[in-house]
Amino acid sequence: MPLLKRKRVLAAKIETTIGTAESLAAADAAMNVYNPMIQAQVEMEPREGQGGFGYLSSIAAGRIGVATFRTYLEWDGTATEPTWADTFLPACGWVKSGGTYTPRSEAPGTNVKTLTIGCYVDGVFKSIAGAAGKFTVTLPTGKSGYIDWEFTGVLQAYSDVALITPTYPTAKPLRFAGGLAEWNDVNLCVSQATIDSGNEVVMRECPTTDAGYISAIITDRKPRITLDPEAVTVASQDRWAAWLESTEYALELDVGGPTNSVLSFDAPKAQIINSQEADRGKLVTDQLEFACNKNGATHDQELSIIFTEAT
Repeated sequence: MPLLKRKRVLAAKIETTIGTAESLAAADAAMNVYNPMIQAQVEMEPREGQGGFGYLSSIAAGRIGVATFRTYLEWDGTATEPTWADTFLPACGWVKSGGTYTPRSEAPGTNVKTLTIGCYVDGVFKSIAGAAGKFTVTLPTGKSGYIDWEFTGVLQAYSDVALITPTYPTAKPLRFAGGLAEWNDVNLCVSQATIDSGNEVVMRECPTTDAGYISAIITDRKPRITLDPEAVTVASQDRWAAWLESTEYALELDVGGPTNSVLSFDAPKAQIINSQEADRGKLVTDQLEFACNKNGATHDQELSIIFTEAT
């Protein structure tokens, strides 16, 4: 019987023990996830045969799996942050304090987490454990914002499991409109903003496991933001001088939520690291790339994701 691509559900759960797969249930899939997929990355070691060009059977080496999927910025504007944020951000190294998520320079443990992620594909269950990840936020002006996620972990054995039936949230995605886009308090008229977490994810080798790995871990981070604002005069904002003089200013992107709630992406020390002329409908624009730098002497505040509930 063929398997239908559209009949799939993704579930994810924070692990109690790093690298030890959690049992997944319908409650762990109570998120609207789009185009989820888990792909195997298993190196095959070739073996040359003697006496000719023929080869012996290859040997499967370490078992790695990569989960990719998309979530929209769905949030009801209340004091409760959405499940997708509480589940996926800690496994990308972003830890919540109040309604604010900031990155941490830590191995998984008390704050940073690893995930077990499973994808139910029309009767087949694929999963990874000990997963850590990275993400890219895309904010198209006037349209729904979304996040593309990529998690790497230890590939688990496939099995036949029926689709689960979670209760999905009903909050609608936030649109990149009715908010704010500013650098050094100057408004930026952009068609789209992109925020890259910049995580470097590696696998931890361990010969005590059958997979050859124990978990993934984040070992470095270089957040980047790209924008395409309308070009302005030097008097309005001297982006050229700021670029060449390595000047840092605060960059803020706000997405307007329901009943005056706000989802913000804040970089207190954003530095232009590339600037190129472009156009949008024959309107001159600046294609800008910003590095989100360390906030003075304070660690782990180069970029923040802030949920501000409606008042």
